[in-house]
Amino acid sequence: MRITATPKTMSPEEAIRKARGGGNALGRAMYGSKSITLKLMYLESREVILQLNYQPAPLLRWLHIQPKGPESQRIRMIVEGTRCTGSYAEDPIETETVEVEDEGCVQNTEFPDEKIIAAAKRPALRMVRRQIGRVATADVVSMRSVYRPYYIAFYGELKMGERVRYLPIAADGFRVDRTI
Repeated sequence: MRITATPKTMSPEEAIRKARGGGNALGRAMYGSKSITLKLMYLESREVILQLNYQPAPLLRWLHIQPKGPESQRIRMIVEGTRCTGSYAEDPIETETVEVEDEGCVQNTEFPDEKIIAAAKRPALRMVRRQIGRVATADVVSMRSVYRPYYIAFYGELKMGERVRYLPIAADGFRVDRTI
């Protein structure tokens, strides 16, 4: 199976070192000495490019004041396929074609396209309203699937029917901030 994915920049040794940290102090105390099993998985995200068309605020329209600045612009949003949360991406996303032998390590999104588009529009319009102060409408220009590699660190033995603590570690080096 061939997929379009972001380049993997982290080695398995670095992921093990990060997993040994355990996420927090309590996790280190409880799981730091257990054996760690790493599995590489590719999780689907969607890159949505929106065309934002600006309109003057209602007060400015009423006073017949034409605001300065652009009338429209394009904005790139990334929507995570597992939780359907959107975040802003300033730079274009570097991708490469990867051949995956095991289809079990590829996780596709289960959210419909309408929900993904809504998840991209919501933070984009909120960000524009905060930064520019103008009301905008958003239209979808393009949308594509991009898979992100993750190392999943499982703590302890993997046995059927037993709960195992796990920690996902982004193998492409990108960190998603959800502050919008």
